[in-house]
Amino acid sequence: MIKIKSTEKEPRYGFYKWKNQILIADILVTIFVILFLGLFRPDYVVIAAYFLVIPYLILTRRKVLFYHLMVSSAVALVWMLIAKDDYGHDQNFLTLAGINLFALFAWAIGLFAIYIIYSHYEHVLTDNNFVRKLLLFTAFYFPFLIGIETITYHFFDIHNIAAAAYPGLSICDCIHAPRWMQAAYFAIGPIFFTICSALKLENPHVKMHKKTKHT
Repeated sequence: MIKIKSTEKEPRYGFYKWKNQILIADILVTIFVILFLGLFRPDYVVIAAYFLVIPYLILTRRKVLFYHLMVSSAVALVWMLIAKDDYGHDQNFLTLAGINLFALFAWAIGLFAIYIIYSHYEHVLTDNNFVRKLLLFTAFYFPFLIGIETITYHFFDIHNIAAAAYPGLSICDCIHAPRWMQAAYFAIGPIFFTICSALKLENPHVKMHKKTKHT
């Protein structure tokens, strides 16, 4: 299991007793970031959220989650290298080496946010079975993906005009893209989770639950 040597005292988690408040804070932060997408430039919002999550994790003593953020960032980068030519929004988003930074940081912070919310509920599983964990993560990921795509497309008018000619999903009229790209959207989350599991990255909230359960 990968561990951060500099956080030797962290497993004691002084915030154990605050686990419910941390869950609420995580949900509220996620909601605010989504709402800000409709109030400010979306690319600025996701980039700011990405970098602000670093002090947020330090403040809440969950530095072990930096590894998950690194994995989500790597997955997002690989995806954008594959599909960068299929992204071209109707807003003048920042780009770097031909990569749409809104899409890059949205994927990175989005995958991480979904994992954060999932991680609070992993303890409901009675064993360490990977398939059950993956199914639980997917149960969070699919609705979140469809929900955020629906909100940003229909309410915030964030449109990927590079793929506008393609039909969207019938259930939400969103994710207008080639079929392979739509399939990839639903696969990226499970792939991210599988990588985290393969690397045996630690979920601090499972320890939080066990600690409070036995105190």
